[in-house]
Amino acid sequence: MISGFIGNVSTWLIKHNAIKPEDKELYEYAIYSFIITVSPLFLVILISGIMGKLCEGIVIIIPFMVLRKFSGGFHASKAGTCFAGSCALLFLCISAASYVTCNMALKILTAVAAVSLCICSPVDSENRRLSNNEKITYKRTTWFIVMFFMVVFILFLVTGKEKFAICIAIGLILPASLQLPCIISKTKIKG
Repeated sequence: MISGFIGNVSTWLIKHNAIKPEDKELYEYAIYSFIITVSPLFLVILISGIMGKLCEGIVIIIPFMVLRKFSGGFHASKAGTCFAGSCALLFLCISAASYVTCNMALKILTAVAAVSLCICSPVDSENRRLSNNEKITYKRTTWFIVMFFMVVFILFLVTGKEKFAICIAIGLILPASLQLPCIISKTKIKG
């Protein structure tokens, strides 16, 4: 479905002389990358909008999207599975934001997720292996992003905006959780 859409867009661009035919594959990859990058945001806007929790959804997805790009983690093997799993996971996270309280357990879990992201990132994807230089850059970038969102989390707590602190916490815990299957898998292979 996505590949057909991307093919139609690139063919249309060629037909209207926006791109050269020899660049079709490059533009198809760029369109695909763009769709994959922004799809979590569109899904959250749709799901949280339907649930009446648009602000919560956006505050959850921003740290997740930024971190996920550099931290890596589990990826579904099929697009349909990825879409269904992403919808379910985002629905659960947005729902959880209404029921979770900003207690000591959440603060500890958030700190553990932050430390885990800083130590374990980046998790290599089977679809695209990272070079040593990319690993170093992604690790530093992940560390910076985690520290930034931890400061935001603390600022929300200090200013009494616990609802948003919970959303930031979920946005940090989610990418750390998606690293776990890969870390466990690597540990089993080594052991």
